[in-house]
Parts: sequence; structure tokens; C-alpha cells
Amino acid sequence: MRKKQNTSAQTKQLTKPSSKQGRKRLPRKRRHELHFDLASLLSIDHACGGCKKGKKCCCATYEVCVTTAEMKRIIRVMPEAVKICSHLRTDAGFDNVFEEAGQGLFAIDTTEDGLCLFAFMSNNKIRCSLHAAASTLGLPLEQVKPKACLLWPMTFSEGNEVLSLTEDALSFSCNSRRNSRSRRLSPSLTEAISIVYGRGAGTALEKEALRGHRVRR
Repeated sequence: MRKKQNTSAQTKQLTKPSSKQGRKRLPRKRRHELHFDLASLLSIDHACGGCKKGKKCCCATYEVCVTTAEMKRIIRVMPEAVKICSHLRTDAGFDNVFEEAGQGLFAIDTTEDGLCLFAFMSNNKIRCSLHAAASTLGLPLEQVKPKACLLWPMTFSEGNEVLSLTEDALSFSCNSRRNSRSRRLSPSLTEAISIVYGRGAGTALEKEALRGHRVRR
């Protein structure tokens, strides 16, 4: 998803081992810092049960862009996704749903109504065929779904990565504002952070929140 850089958020950083492998010349693993806007992430509860038809849906609101690596992972599960989304099949095989968006990114195409081509209806709710394909094939979600989709309603800035809440999060029915200040993340956010940034990342961030840590602007 194309995101605007958050330049004013209060942030907290965690240091995690890099996910890059195979650099045999390095004496130890590279490390990188993950920055989080704790104040915004603690301000909501999030629970996704699929969007009802006619309601505002993340699958029809944003332009989802994926990296080359993400695109290749999606292509590998196309045979399973097409079983759910028959419109992805053509006489020649599978529809080309990616459009080059520059800087090594590819935008996922949408329907005339703006709905992601990997979305489908089930029990009058919009679902993700990539999520369903991962479940059917027994694959971890991070090996199939784009990072931006896994993290939503969180968004990450470009460059020095800062994870915060997307500006329009509360306009979606799956998100609700908390009435009082909490030191615990919504469980779904904790899970998403761990899926994307590595096992334990969400729990580590939650521990920081429980300590009441804040970082000055």
C-alpha cells in the first residue's frame, strides 16, 4: 500500500536480527532498528472478520504495491488462488495482475470498482484469496501475503522505517478507538508485528508499552 511518511510521531525502537541470510563474509548478523509510534498503536482495537458488502474495505481503499520478492511469492500460489478467484484465470493460464509502479515495486490490479483482484466474496463478506491459499497450502502468511496487507491498519514509512497507525484507520468498522489509555496492544496488532518482523517482535513491543516507555519528539 502506498503510505505517507510519518514525520511527527512519537517513536520507540526495537533492535531485531536482520532476516537476510547467506552473507557468509559477515562475522555476525546485521542488525536493524524498528521504530514504532506506540501512542497511535495503543489507541485502537482491531479485529478483522471480513468486510461486509457495501462497507468501506481496505481491499478497495488502497493501492497495494509489492516488491519483486513478494510478487514471486504470490505467483507461486496463483494455482491455488485461482480456485477461489476464477477471474484470475485466462485461456493462456493466469491473468497478469501486476503493473510496474517504479522503484522495484509492482501495483496489484483492481476491478472497475477498485477492489483488489485477489479479493472474493464469502458469506456476504470480502475475503483475501492469498490468505485462504496460504491456509490451504499450510504456508506461513508472511510467505504469501504482502507486508502492507499483513500489517494493516498499521502503516510503515519509507526509509528509516516507522510503524504507526494509518491516518484513516477509524473510518473502518474493524477498528475502534479505546476509551481509556491502555498499555497493551490489540492482540491482532501484536500478532501481525510478530509475523512480519519475526517471532517475539510483537511481544517485545508490548513489554515496552507495559513499562510505560515514551520517546520525546
